[in-house]
Amino acid sequence: MNKLYTAVMFLAVSSIAVAGGNSSHSAHSGMKAGSGVHFFGQLYVGFDKRSTGSGNSVDSIRDDGGKSRLGLKFKENLGSMSLVGHAEWKFDIADGNSTSDSSSSCNDAADCRTFDLHIGNLGFMTPLGYIGIGSFESPYKTMGMYDSNMDTALALNAHGGTSGGNFGIAGTWDSSIMYQGAMGPIEVGYIRGMSSETAAATAPNVKKSDYALGVTVKHLMPGLELGIARSHDKSGDSNRGISNDKVFASYKIMPNLGAFYTEEEIEIAGGGTAAGDVTTVGLHYNMGNNMIQFVHVQGNMDAATTDYDVVGLSNEMTLSKSSSLTIGVTRKGTEGTDNAKSTFALGLLHKF
Repeated sequence: MNKLYTAVMFLAVSSIAVAGGNSSHSAHSGMKAGSGVHFFGQLYVGFDKRSTGSGNSVDSIRDDGGKSRLGLKFKENLGSMSLVGHAEWKFDIADGNSTSDSSSSCNDAADCRTFDLHIGNLGFMTPLGYIGIGSFESPYKTMGMYDSNMDTALALNAHGGTSGGNFGIAGTWDSSIMYQGAMGPIEVGYIRGMSSETAAATAPNVKKSDYALGVTVKHLMPGLELGIARSHDKSGDSNRGISNDKVFASYKIMPNLGAFYTEEEIEIAGGGTAAGDVTTVGLHYNMGNNMIQFVHVQGNMDAATTDYDVVGLSNEMTLSKSSSLTIGVTRKGTEGTDNAKSTFALGLLHKF
């Protein structure tokens, strides 16, 4: 185990030095002062078979969702508050390319990195909540995130079942400030883009004054959670910008059975998802060491010929406290002339 942590520490610090431009002195200082740092990660590899219409299927061994992760986090007591830090890199142990298959070439160094920063931030935990700066997953993504297979090859956003892009469920935000707080059953999250840099090499993936917010209310009655979330793209319209809005709820029907619901009104199209309304209903059923998930999605798009239905069925089998095996199939049928798209996937995950 000590050898494993030593290897993880070496990789993480080396990645920081390369990605952040830190000198070896800075990296050494971080290690020396890092007695409270916790290193963590997970390894994922999956096989998936994709088919469209009558054409031949495409078989892949990959991790297009970037589910393999390597990270570190710490918490330092400052008296009335705490300084907390979190940095997390994603990578693909199957093909060595941290980006998805949509990257058509390796002419840009960003398309070829083995390690790609997922989120990284520093902030203060205070009696009134957390406030931090850096890169984050937005409240629009983290609140109402009921599809447990979102980050695998079975991802519903790959089939248009949920919004894609930086402003949707699939996105993260760079160069932002973040606030999170809770009071009783109410949890609030707010993130805002802060950088006006526009040069292609340094521009963040969101613009200055773009924002996302979310409010979740838990335990209104036993087993019930509901909330709303919004992502706003100020640059999307010359006057007021445009937004993606989401209403979500989950309910534990019985100890082994839960239901969930999301309704998205998508204006910010991206990541393969068109503008329109997307309704998702699903069930989680636990049976022994298996968690069976059923999802049905109906897309009512602005362009009527692109309306669609998505059905997904999967099972996550817990092999141990640290490992799991997921198998499932997702199918998207389109109202227009587009062919149906199906994905069968098998994924193995280990956390450490």
